Amino acid sequence: MSGAESLFTWVYGPGVTRGGSVVGHHQPEALRPVLFLFYTLETIFNMFCMGYHISGFQAIELHVFEWDTVAIHYFYLMTFYFFMVVTLLQSVNICTGNTPAVVTEIWKSSAAAIVFILISLSTMWDAERQFYVFFFASELGDKNSHAFVEDRPIHPIFHYLRGMSISSLTCGILYLLHATIMIDVKLTNDRNQGESKGTYMPIPLFVLGRFIHRKLSAYDWFREFCENDIIYL
Repeated sequence: MSGAESLFTWVYGPGVTRGGSVVGHHQPEALRPVLFLFYTLETIFNMFCMGYHISGFQAIELHVFEWDTVAIHYFYLMTFYFFMVVTLLQSVNICTGNTPAVVTEIWKSSAAAIVFILISLSTMWDAERQFYVFFFASELGDKNSHAFVEDRPIHPIFHYLRGMSISSLTCGILYLLHATIMIDVKLTNDRNQGESKGTYMPIPLFVLGRFIHRKLSAYDWFREFCENDIIYL
């Protein structure tokens, strides 16, 4: 396959024999490997988020926080864990040849993008709002206020909060890109129904760019992975 023909696969309508039928629509050929790439990256960044979160709260004593503050951080941890497990299961599902549900992909990715971006922003807000927690009360007095005082080192928790915020923001943007591509696939599929079937072409998808995708296309296993048929193991 070469040129534009290698970028798309004609997907036949349900219950239609392949003969000379034109009932169907174009679908990006690389949809399955691109989704697998998204799943892999999302899982990795979820692990980074969990790692920063767990390591950060091992560096402090939780009794200095109110119960509602502790509860919200447990919610963060549950969110990271939930989406990591769901993404891993989706990765296994797509590797066994099952076709992903586009609507489910859109809702899951959109929800994850919103939640992860909010977690990133709220983490930085927590770091600013709770800065006083990591100093003793005696250090906040006016005694010797005009004397030179050496800056104290930053508490390790702030390094972990910054890392978790960056990882969460990156993961949220990745989920947002995932949702955007799935929305395009869904809209193209809907417009290819009825009288205009087959006239709308979806955006071409490449695994790590056109050059690498072309190199991978030389292997039978990759071409088989790109097909929309069920992969029999």
